[in-house]
Amino acid sequence: MEAARRINGSVLSYAEAACAALNAGCDMVLLCNQSVGDGKIVDDFLADMQQALEKGQWQADENSEARRVALLPETLPQPWDELMIQPAYMHALDLLP
Repeated sequence: MEAARRINGSVLSYAEAACAALNAGCDMVLLCNQSVGDGKIVDDFLADMQQALEKGQWQADENSEARRVALLPETLPQPWDELMIQPAYMHALDLLP
């Protein structure tokens, strides 16, 4: 993920990299492994993204949000023990070396 903050040899802030990704057409961005400690990096990122939004450096996209919501499950998950005996799962296990 660190490499995603480098563009043309320059290191971007988390918010700058996120804005670049969103402006390039990404629907979501990830901020991985930054909640360790007091979570300041996450708090700063959210504040910087809000500031970038207010400055017009990126725009929330209703279509992106619709695609994100469409990925959410519509039903409750099956219990693990039931999943382990599903035919599709059993077939996938058979395909493993």
